[in-house]
Amino acid sequence: MRAMNADKYMIPEFQLTVHGEYETGRLAAAIARLSVAGDLIRLEGELGAGKSAFSRHYLTALGHKGEVPSPTYTLVQAYADTRFPVAHVDCYRMKEPAEMDGLGLEEYRKYGIILCEWPEKGSRLVREGQPDFLDYHINTVENPGTLTLKFETLPQTEHGRVVTLRGSTSWQRRFGFLARLGIQLPVIASRPVDDEGRRAFLERSGVKNYTIESLGGDWSARSYWRVKLENGEPRMLMDAPPPQEGVTEYAQVAHYYREIGLRAAKTYAGDDTEGYLLSEDFGDKQLWHLVKDGEAHTEWYKAVADGVMTLCHQKPPVWARPYHAKSWWVEVARFVNWYLPFARGRATTLEEYAQWQAMWAPLHERVMKMPTGLMMWDCQSPNLMVLGDKPKLENIGWIDIQDARVAPLCQDLGHLLRNIRSPQDDAREKEVLDYVAQRMQLDRAELQTCIEICNLHNACRLIGGLTRILVRDGKIEGPKNFLERTWEVARQSYGCPELQGIVEVMRDAEAPGMARLWKEASKTRAA
Repeated sequence: MRAMNADKYMIPEFQLTVHGEYETGRLAAAIARLSVAGDLIRLEGELGAGKSAFSRHYLTALGHKGEVPSPTYTLVQAYADTRFPVAHVDCYRMKEPAEMDGLGLEEYRKYGIILCEWPEKGSRLVREGQPDFLDYHINTVENPGTLTLKFETLPQTEHGRVVTLRGSTSWQRRFGFLARLGIQLPVIASRPVDDEGRRAFLERSGVKNYTIESLGGDWSARSYWRVKLENGEPRMLMDAPPPQEGVTEYAQVAHYYREIGLRAAKTYAGDDTEGYLLSEDFGDKQLWHLVKDGEAHTEWYKAVADGVMTLCHQKPPVWARPYHAKSWWVEVARFVNWYLPFARGRATTLEEYAQWQAMWAPLHERVMKMPTGLMMWDCQSPNLMVLGDKPKLENIGWIDIQDARVAPLCQDLGHLLRNIRSPQDDAREKEVLDYVAQRMQLDRAELQTCIEICNLHNACRLIGGLTRILVRDGKIEGPKNFLERTWEVARQSYGCPELQGIVEVMRDAEAPGMARLWKEASKTRAA
């Protein structure tokens, strides 16, 4: 790998100039669009510098339709008609930081958003320098963090402002999206994605006389390209623009998988600063194609299960990401962040967030008692390449492995057997799980229960993610193709006794939420 300055696109601070209400509103709308539950938005600046105007536009962009009174005298103004619960706080009149105690703001820091003016006068809860909720990068950037906007009047202008943006690591990764939302940035906060960059990488990697064709992308910002060398031999080029994406994790996991006997693509050249990776090309035949074409495939699924069990028998590398309770929560919180507000016509309340987390937390403890290993995490038929004629482990190619973490085998088996792109096959599922239980000497009933838990967890993650793709990003195809099917997969776990509280919430939310979502899709399509 070609290592340079790993923080090249991580911009801790930069300044923007905004003129008047319109530009302030555009900036506020962009920040609102990138905000996630758990964020702290700090507004600094002297009286009249523009903090209150930004707050009005920010809350409106999150869905509030009424007036935005100043919380100077009330200290806190709560909003429940926004996409997330918001506490608008003004610390100007506080004489002691302790005056913030007892206002209930800790719950907003967990499940909502704190929008705070004059935060320097407040308590530690609204101070800068706090760590992000997660200590690593996930490509959806749904990782709560801290953003500070400092407003200063522009001399010799009536409405001009200079706004300094300072972000925690999570927000520094989000800065790259601001340009895509129409905010003119004075810095390069995301590596440009273009043919020129890809060709420059290939040239400096010594690749000459080649052709290149697009293979499309996935639900992240990655794209994939087939590079054919002069002798006709193919290579795979991953274009993963930092800071939102990267290639280091993929290369690390692939190397480890090869060491323990799994077939992951060999790396020929890489640039972890610019986010390019040239690797072995496994061709086009996926396990999904066997299923789609109706071929005998249960033995192929057993071969994948052999790989999952192999991972459980190996010690994970020291750099492996743990699958801790915070990760489990961030993933399943997508459902209450994005889908549930459509079902109920309002933001999920703090109490509902707390109840949702309380139902899921012990289930994480339960599934983690299963055998664990460095699971690929997105173990589904399109990410498993068929590399030979016979169904055996050495003929399975493992791709899309960059999000691997030390997780229980039921996580990957659940993804494999309950897949939104493939029709359900109960007989195949039973045979594979019987095979795994026997080989791993597991209690068969407990394995089934953990499969149900992981299946519903994954379905909630996907339903929330597909909703986000539609309502925040304006992308229709993914939700149109997979939302209904994801609900079908979710309903497969509804009979599990351990999930009944969660199932009750989901049953009540499905029909009204889907009706409102399709109405939103119609507006998006018209726009």
